[in-house]
Amino acid sequence: MDMTQKEIAVIKAAIKARNKSKLIQPILFVVMVGSLLAMLFGSLSGDQFTYLAFLLVFLTLLSPQLGGSPKYGELVDILEKHLPQNPTMEDVLSQELKKT
Repeated sequence: MDMTQKEIAVIKAAIKARNKSKLIQPILFVVMVGSLLAMLFGSLSGDQFTYLAFLLVFLTLLSPQLGGSPKYGELVDILEKHLPQNPTMEDVLSQELKKT
């Protein structure tokens, strides 16, 4: 599979963003569990826990996007371009219909 330098750079950026996300998400989980324990033992009020929980969930959902990772569509475009172009059943049928 021959790829251009731009395509290789996009793939490497996606790998880097994935690895960063794998590091950040467990850290956010530990912070969430720690804040839950702090609330249960009275060190953190329920309101503070609620605000912190919303912030942590928001960061968890956005962490793949914050790293400057390439868009999913770009990666799919690269893969689609390198797929073998085998004729689909639809292509074969449309060619057969054109012959008749």
